[in-house]
Amino acid sequence: MTRKYLSLMMGVATAALVTGAPSAFAQVAINQTTINNDAITNLGTIGTGAGNLAGGASVSISASGAVSSTSATAINQDFNTPKIGAVTSGATNTGNVTNTGTLTTGLGSAGAGSSVSVGASGAVSALSVTSIGDPTDATAGSFSGQTVGNVIQGGKDNLITNSAAIKNTGTVNASSLTMSGSGASAAVSATGAVASVSVTSINPTSSALDTIGTVNQTVSNTGAITNTSGAVGASPVVGITVGALSGDGASASVGATGAAASVSVASIGSGDPTVAGTVAGTKIGDVTQSATNGKGSSVTNTGNIKTGEVSGSGAGVSIGATGAMASVSLSSIDRSLSGTTNTVGATNQTASNSGSVVNTGIISSGPLSGIGSSASISATGAASSFSVSDINTSSSGVPVLGNITQATTNNAGGSVNNTGTITVAAGNMGAGASAAVSAMGAGSFVSFRSVK
Repeated sequence: MTRKYLSLMMGVATAALVTGAPSAFAQVAINQTTINNDAITNLGTIGTGAGNLAGGASVSISASGAVSSTSATAINQDFNTPKIGAVTSGATNTGNVTNTGTLTTGLGSAGAGSSVSVGASGAVSALSVTSIGDPTDATAGSFSGQTVGNVIQGGKDNLITNSAAIKNTGTVNASSLTMSGSGASAAVSATGAVASVSVTSINPTSSALDTIGTVNQTVSNTGAITNTSGAVGASPVVGITVGALSGDGASASVGATGAAASVSVASIGSGDPTVAGTVAGTKIGDVTQSATNGKGSSVTNTGNIKTGEVSGSGAGVSIGATGAMASVSLSSIDRSLSGTTNTVGATNQTASNSGSVVNTGIISSGPLSGIGSSASISATGAASSFSVSDINTSSSGVPVLGNITQATTNNAGGSVNNTGTITVAAGNMGAGASAAVSAMGAGSFVSFRSVK
């Protein structure tokens, strides 16, 4: 499941959603327990005519079992948000979840931080802090720092677990929609159990330090996860089809995931070098992650993607099938951005997979002309990942990191099969651009990347 799709799903059960609220409050501790024990089916469809998606706009079709979510969002004005204390949340799903919805859009462009998505999920616990500004208005992109206490997602008292079948056959048909805004996204996904913490800043002119306490995430999936959104070129068009990805950090993704624990910090500028943007960064305490995809919990993805040219800095097209994933990602994108310094304490990651993983997805895209742009198809049993990337920024601070410990296992029964293919149209590739197809049992990765 991608970070943008998760942000859309947070609207299903939101404990704190603040977009320029009229008054501030004292510190608020949040405790969430969400349980679903029956079948969930969504057959809905959305069709939109010609028109643009403004910054932060979203169009989504989803079916979810159990979702616990806390979010703070500011769009074109500063936060007016309570100080958030400790956040403890769990989500348990035992009911089968099926989504067959179809989303179709007309001619237009997707603005900064806007999104279109279709997906099915079992159990989700999500915490997000999101700010989206207008690059032409300095006051709209000035954001204060946000504070969140210690975060516990899952564990012995509040489980994050899915034991049911999760199936998505929904599609996105947006061939005339250009992903021109910074951080714009299109996603199709099927997910078993997910815990996520995300801090996202798009088009800032200034942004103070965000602070999050320690993060503990424990997730488990024992259900079959299937994303069968179809083959590109069929009639009617199925899978996910969008126009060019010209926005910096824009993305199009299709995925099926058993269990995932993720922490992500993303700072994305305006794409205009004449508009300065500064982000103080995010400070996070120690991070402990455990993701387990159990025996017999198959993960299957047959979804496909068709896009136009991928010209935005750090823009990406991806298709993935993953059993278990633990990840921490820190990224800064765009030449208008400067000053970002992120801090993370000691990180301990554990990922274990015992289910079969199959990916047959296909990517068909225009040239990968953007700096640091990418196209990837992967099938992975279990992965632990810690990544830091700085793509085409004017300057960015060196991250401050604690020790990183990773333990990754793909057990017996965790066969991995990838038959995906990528076709990229003729054209020059941008600096640091990449195209990759991979199959992997178990992997532990720490990466630091700087491209300009």
